[in-house]
Amino acid sequence: MPNIETNNLTPDDSFLVCLGSEIWLMDNHKWAFFVWEKFSQISGIPKFSLIHADYHWDGINDFYSFPEKELELLSSNVDQLQAMVAEGNWIRFDSFIAPAVMRGIIGEIHFFCSQDEGEDNGVDEDILTRMNTQQFFHANMESLSNQEFSFPVIFDLCLDLFNTSTILDQGELWPDSEIMRFLITMKPAIQAASVVTVSLSFGYSGSEDDTRRLAKLVLPLLQEWRQS
Repeated sequence: MPNIETNNLTPDDSFLVCLGSEIWLMDNHKWAFFVWEKFSQISGIPKFSLIHADYHWDGINDFYSFPEKELELLSSNVDQLQAMVAEGNWIRFDSFIAPAVMRGIIGEIHFFCSQDEGEDNGVDEDILTRMNTQQFFHANMESLSNQEFSFPVIFDLCLDLFNTSTILDQGELWPDSEIMRFLITMKPAIQAASVVTVSLSFGYSGSEDDTRRLAKLVLPLLQEWRQS
């Protein structure tokens, strides 16, 4: 299983690497959409239960009121989707979940998020209704860990979950003991997941050193648990 030198990680909008055992690491969270879509096509799994553990909801629909761009999204092949993600105009770090729902690969979403700044939570109900997708909001990690999932699981983690500061590049990180409690609580879901996506989210997960320290703490555990 490949190891990554966490001390060398830097902000990089195009960074995407597989750490083995279907663990995908990125900086910009938008790449999670591409990973999910590509994995669905390769694996033949048509629909997933998404666990989204993140400070932010990331449920924005950038295709709203642009039906021609939505049609492009729905008709694109995996290479065209990769180009759309790279372009960064319609699928971005805070708007990558809705397109996955619209493409039909997400059957249910389980949100574990801290953001409470007057913004809408989750994905728009009209999209969910149209695609027959359910969303659930978990107030604590125990609720999430005890959930029974209807489809194969995608475990999606943003390292900014562990930062309580809302100021860019500033870190007020959870104590290591609380980070470990979250990870250990979610270990069964992490191990059982079909694919795991992790975003570094430089700037939102604290200072650059904070982000590298979080990566050093979290990534080896994910690799160990996924290969055991």
